Amino acid sequence: MLKGLGDDRVLADWIRTIIVPSSRKLTYKHVHASALLGVVEAIKSGTTTTLDYMYAHPVPELSEAVLLAFQESGIRGIVGHGVIDTGLEVGLPSEIIHNSDESFNEIRRMHRKFAANHNGRLGVWIAPVAIWGVTEQALKGCRRLADELKIGITMHVAETPFEVENCRSRFHCRELELFDRIGLLGPDFLAVHCVYLDDDDIGIMKKSDSKVSHNATSNMYLSSGVAPIPKMLKSGITVGLGVDGAASNNNQDMLQLVKVTALLHKVAHPGNPTIITAEDVLEMATIGGARALRLEHEVGSIEPGKKADLFLIDLSKTFAAPAHNPVSALVYSATSENIDTTIVDGQILMRGRRLITVDEDEILGEGRAAADELVEISGISNLKNRPWRSRAP
Repeated sequence: MLKGLGDDRVLADWIRTIIVPSSRKLTYKHVHASALLGVVEAIKSGTTTTLDYMYAHPVPELSEAVLLAFQESGIRGIVGHGVIDTGLEVGLPSEIIHNSDESFNEIRRMHRKFAANHNGRLGVWIAPVAIWGVTEQALKGCRRLADELKIGITMHVAETPFEVENCRSRFHCRELELFDRIGLLGPDFLAVHCVYLDDDDIGIMKKSDSKVSHNATSNMYLSSGVAPIPKMLKSGITVGLGVDGAASNNNQDMLQLVKVTALLHKVAHPGNPTIITAEDVLEMATIGGARALRLEHEVGSIEPGKKADLFLIDLSKTFAAPAHNPVSALVYSATSENIDTTIVDGQILMRGRRLITVDEDEILGEGRAAADELVEISGISNLKNRPWRSRAP
């Protein structure tokens, strides 16, 4: 809904300017339209499985709108339902702050309704927003609920220095020290971003078998920094790839992200071009993502006994051709236009670049209208027009 409105801002300014005004105005229509837009971009860039983190929200059952978009499109999807029980002091609107028990009951409701009824294709996770939006009590409740329902927890961790300092001022330690002490971590914990992890943090992640979602494009877009992914991989931590939301990336193109990820770490480690290889990134985008979501026994690789989740890519066409090495061609050369077919659980969702299960033109039209409405009622329509900011003479 908010593409292009948050350009050239750091995370704190982006949240204050873009997210706070719009999050208090979200309706079911906005969320459903937005989720369908994301689904279209995912399918057309070869994504078969997505974990969609949803903020806590101002009206009931908004997360269900995302699950219905997954259901309609046929994509494999998990909704991380937001838990936010504090945050007025950092500027969060009161409309999205809830008693954590309310959020937990909503997660239970959606889990009963969706998780058991779609051949394992739809799921619900617990998503405490970030350290500045949750109390220790809420985090302990997240762990109890995850154990009760046998579902995962995903949380933004050490994305910027602000998170690190917020935790230090409130809890007198770093985030992962706190999470380790209260028992939040484990194989079902997916930490998002992890830009400012130190060696001790990486050791805690490894010991607990917690997983990482690396969001390279978003971290670049918000000028947040570069996560120490090579160190994590070397230590044996599972790393998957995340596009993050379109408001902090500007699209949901997974194939574009694959190339950006490979190149980012080469720039961050000059003179070491193999610090991240094409094979590393391809594994993060496939089996790494499956492991991060605890789905590696079902998807993430093409082998007997797994579900038929895959895409077909034509490396003989423009951008990829001539393709001397298929992995190199996919990671460094191809664009989403080379992806011909996307399949989930044996069902064809796209063939010949044409979506089968949903009407792309209708989704784009409804998405445009919903986006215009959300921006207008949020009072941020002025951000559509900005002065020319070139420094050229």
